[in-house]
Amino acid sequence: MSESSKVCLLGDSITQGLGSKKINFSGELSYLLGGSFEVVNLAYTGTMIDYALKLLNEGKVAAKGSGDYCVVLYGNVDAQIRPSRTGRVFSHIPRRYQGGGMLMPRPFYSRSIAKRAGQRFDNLQRKFFSEIIKLMDGTEQWMPLEPFTAQYAELLDRLLAMGFKVIPCSCVFIDGDLFPGTPEQYELYNRRIDALAAERSLTCVDFYSFFKKKVKKAGWDSCYNKDHFHPNGEGYRLMAERIAVEVRKRELCRSDAR
Repeated sequence: MSESSKVCLLGDSITQGLGSKKINFSGELSYLLGGSFEVVNLAYTGTMIDYALKLLNEGKVAAKGSGDYCVVLYGNVDAQIRPSRTGRVFSHIPRRYQGGGMLMPRPFYSRSIAKRAGQRFDNLQRKFFSEIIKLMDGTEQWMPLEPFTAQYAELLDRLLAMGFKVIPCSCVFIDGDLFPGTPEQYELYNRRIDALAAERSLTCVDFYSFFKKKVKKAGWDSCYNKDHFHPNGEGYRLMAERIAVEVRKRELCRSDAR
């Protein structure tokens, strides 16, 4: 029996998944690709493009052979516009809001009516503190476009040199009402990702436009959690389908070239 090829996933919480069960697209992608592929999820929530380079430097990303793939899904954390952490207000808000989520809305609610009421109140608090910080101290972006571009280019080049067939992906779509200014930044970063991919004859999977159309047609609940940032189960199923299609296209080109 021939050894399976590997599909490495690099990214943030969009790729790692949420909650204790870490719901993501890994399982569905593995199912769609079948037993000839092993899906390895190396994503970690709250991380940016520099984390992927760190994994490479530590030898935690390696291709087994010429049939291995690497899916790159960064920019969602890097480009997001967030309330400033360096002004007068941030250090005085409750500590539970100072973590990696940075006041983002809760992605989902409990089925319990009592718990759900508390979680809705928690979201109101997040919104209140977020607006106060932005009013008093402004916003910040964790990874500006130019350093992001340089590190993304380095990541692509190193993965290609290692023998991976690389599948770059855009940022996902995001709600501009909940994340003011972020959709415009995502579009800017996505254009840069697409350009870097094209320079290396790679096809970028455009999740931003895909999910934008889905939301406009069927609403946020059709493919997103309540934070309108992380995909829900259906959204992850759709992501797995699109990545699987890209892998199959690459495999067909390999077969034709033999």
